[in-house]
Amino acid sequence: MRLSSEGKLRLAARTAFLVGGVSLAATTAYAQEAAPAAGEAAAEGSVNLDKLVVTGTRIKSQTFTASSPVAEIKGEEFRYAGATIAEDLVNQYPQLSPEFDNVNNNPSLGYATVDLRGLGPERTLALLNGRRIPKGAGELPDISIIPATLIKRVDVLTGGASAVYGSDAVAGVVNFILDDEFEGVRINGGWNGYQHKNDNGYIQGLLDQRGFDYEKGDSGVDGISRNLDIVIGGNFGEKGHATAWGTWRKNAPLFQAQRDYSSCALNAAATRCGGSATADPANFYVVAPESGIYSYVSRAGAGAWSLEDGPTNLYNFAPINYYQRPDERYTAGTNIKYEINEYAKPYLEAMFVNRRSSTQLAPSGAFFTDVTVNCDTPQIGTLCNDTGITDDEFTVYVAKRNVEGGPRFNAAESNNFSVTSGVGGSIWGSWSYDASFTYNRASNTTVGTNDFLTSRIRDALLGCPDGSFDGCVPYEVFTDSVTPAQAQALQGISQQQVVTDMRVVNGYVTGDLGVGLPTAGGEAVSVVLGYENRTERYAYSADSNLADGNFAGSGSESPPIKAAIGVEELFMEGAIPLLTNAGILSRLDADVGYRFSQYELSGDASTYKIGFGANFFDDRYKLRGGFNRAIRAPNINELFLPQQIGLWGGTDPCAGATPEYTAEQCALTGVTPAQYGSIAANPAAQYNQIAGGNPNLTPEKANTWTLGVAAEPVKNLIVSVDYYQIKIEDAIGGVGARNLLDICALTGQSSACSLITRNPTTGDLFRGTSGFVTNFQQNLGSVEVKGIDLSASYTMRLGPGRLSTSIAGTYLLDKTFSPLQSDSSVAYDCTGNVSPQCSQAPEWRHLATARYSIDRYTAGVRWRYFGALDYKDPRNFRKGRPLTTDTGLVKNGGVDAYNWFDINGSVSFGPALLTAGINNVFDKEPPLVGSQLTNNGNALGGYDQLGRYLFTSLTLEF
Repeated sequence: MRLSSEGKLRLAARTAFLVGGVSLAATTAYAQEAAPAAGEAAAEGSVNLDKLVVTGTRIKSQTFTASSPVAEIKGEEFRYAGATIAEDLVNQYPQLSPEFDNVNNNPSLGYATVDLRGLGPERTLALLNGRRIPKGAGELPDISIIPATLIKRVDVLTGGASAVYGSDAVAGVVNFILDDEFEGVRINGGWNGYQHKNDNGYIQGLLDQRGFDYEKGDSGVDGISRNLDIVIGGNFGEKGHATAWGTWRKNAPLFQAQRDYSSCALNAAATRCGGSATADPANFYVVAPESGIYSYVSRAGAGAWSLEDGPTNLYNFAPINYYQRPDERYTAGTNIKYEINEYAKPYLEAMFVNRRSSTQLAPSGAFFTDVTVNCDTPQIGTLCNDTGITDDEFTVYVAKRNVEGGPRFNAAESNNFSVTSGVGGSIWGSWSYDASFTYNRASNTTVGTNDFLTSRIRDALLGCPDGSFDGCVPYEVFTDSVTPAQAQALQGISQQQVVTDMRVVNGYVTGDLGVGLPTAGGEAVSVVLGYENRTERYAYSADSNLADGNFAGSGSESPPIKAAIGVEELFMEGAIPLLTNAGILSRLDADVGYRFSQYELSGDASTYKIGFGANFFDDRYKLRGGFNRAIRAPNINELFLPQQIGLWGGTDPCAGATPEYTAEQCALTGVTPAQYGSIAANPAAQYNQIAGGNPNLTPEKANTWTLGVAAEPVKNLIVSVDYYQIKIEDAIGGVGARNLLDICALTGQSSACSLITRNPTTGDLFRGTSGFVTNFQQNLGSVEVKGIDLSASYTMRLGPGRLSTSIAGTYLLDKTFSPLQSDSSVAYDCTGNVSPQCSQAPEWRHLATARYSIDRYTAGVRWRYFGALDYKDPRNFRKGRPLTTDTGLVKNGGVDAYNWFDINGSVSFGPALLTAGINNVFDKEPPLVGSQLTNNGNALGGYDQLGRYLFTSLTLEF
């Protein structure tokens, strides 16, 4: 895309204004050579900068560091944590939401992401060597392309960084830095797996009540993963260097049946094993208005029909689901750079990942498929006589699980690659340039088997009348005599593909202006001026049955999508030395930044930053702070994903014999007086919603503040404390189906009530597709999060060896959501809480390590901690209301604090390094909760799910 003439004028004016401001500060001084920088300490601790580019700025300097706090994860930590893929370690750090893709099955994005502050991965910009990485099928960066074995460090930048990197950096940046100077050959092989003792008396009692099978005693080692990594690097010629790598990793599946605590799906209150009314034998629900019958009915074989208060049996869908999905991935890549001369240093970065993964769900079936019948329909036999139905026609909803056909299985294969070609070098004096072109592409193909075709079910249920589909076989659910052949006739194969790509042209020049303030000893002002053009494309296609919504277990229509987003941007940064050598104040710096963006679909946007850094006492103390104005433009899915029916997990507060809300409150949600008290609750706690994109979305905006101090009070002790505040306005997202029901019932908000559509006959929100909550993407109210980050490290000689310790912790002060722009009374605070509205948000999380090294040996311990959580409704109009009673799983209205301890060690001999360890040494189970709070395994996400983790690896380096 190109800037319009009007856009160019605005851009020129704004850029000139900002550059002029920087220049004005400089021209009040006099030109002189900057003081020698050699030997000066960096702003934090004792780290020396040597013309480094620090994450969060493109300023190259020996004295200047970014004012935003940056937490660093060293590459060696991956080895000691037994992490063979990037997300296994990074998402354990307290700044990030603890989400781990391999234990997500339904739903599953299919790849790993990073999510700073729990604000959503779409608000965290993931970079590799400072550049954007490919987005996967969910239009979120797919970090599986990153080779864990070559990670030099990971920089976690708190606070918005849109002025530096553009859209998506609302919460901050996670920048993976690879070792592009590696020399030699490294070969690494690893093995890991899980072990657990199945002895949870509480849930075993619930399983026994239902007669469900489950595992007992020691699981042995399961969920095993193996990996092999090869890295080769070295110089060529006199001025070239190349690094190449290849990795392989494969992990075995682990089923929910392999853990006692996940062998049944708990109900919403976590007081009993739940299940699905789509079962085997089938459940039937009859709607005969003229006869006044709205009831479940059951039939024993060919016997008589009887009216029932509820479904006569529930299907335990948990055991057959994956707890850990199988995954196999290959990565490969290279980094080549060559110095032709000081003015031209071309480079090439290329990387690729092939990933094969799958999900397995409970069998498909007739999910309350409605058939219109009369008393003469042969399939229903004596139903009318047995129950007193006299209607000329009436409806029977059939809920039959396809146990004869087996589980639904989706096999996905992704091929992602990224290529960057660029050149950098000196221009003159201190000025240098960098220009690059990046092309990313990700392709994901998914093939599904064993799902029913909706268009065939009704024909088969009615005995294949004239006009039925070719090959129709009567589906004998009414007599409970279904055969595999009958099921096979109803099944189909689905296929869908998502392709995303990104083109980025980026160029900038950086250098100093040659002038500086006299108060800073004339140290020159440094600037960056740059341009970026980025185009992102998204294409989705599916087979005709999937596109038409003809699969019973796959939601509604999935029409093709093909769209693109383009943006053209100009950006600048300035680093201004303000004061040097003023007594205890070693130096005071300011940094500013500005970016003007012109989006094809969202229009113009400006982002900017201003920050400061003050060094005291010979640079052993630093005070830093800053303000960032960030934006995030809606992505293609948020704009154009078709609005279609899917499922949300939770409860309908107007369902059941004794509804949670009064008749008057439920009437606001569409319940008639005749329906009140007789609306069925879904025993699987799944209800319909219409979700999808909204082409009228506008960019969300965020103000982010940081203020902190970093210090080295004594030698080898480095401490930093940073406050952060992020407030997002016009946040893009869905209000939430249960939120809409509650807001409507308790406040009468017409904007919420108008989005609720109940089944006109039964009043429910789950049978068929006539009852649902509309919950598509909107520009909502606001999201605000505040907290304090603490990090510290200390090393010392201890006996014949060396002890290294560190801690990274986060204290959450506030996490508030305001879902409606028009009514702040419905805002809610998730701090220290877990609920259907709040993912877990403990007030305090930390990761602490201690490692002792002597000669060839190293031994270490890690302590991971999650603070306690309240389990209550956080919303203002229901403030403090408990969500459940003490069940033995959620005690005293909350989840206890959790501690995990890990041990590791290594020994080197010759060119070999052997590492081994155990994470979750004491085999601590995750907190088990009801169906409202989890989609997999009855456990809160982010907690160790599968038990004790054993790992070992052998590395050879030449």
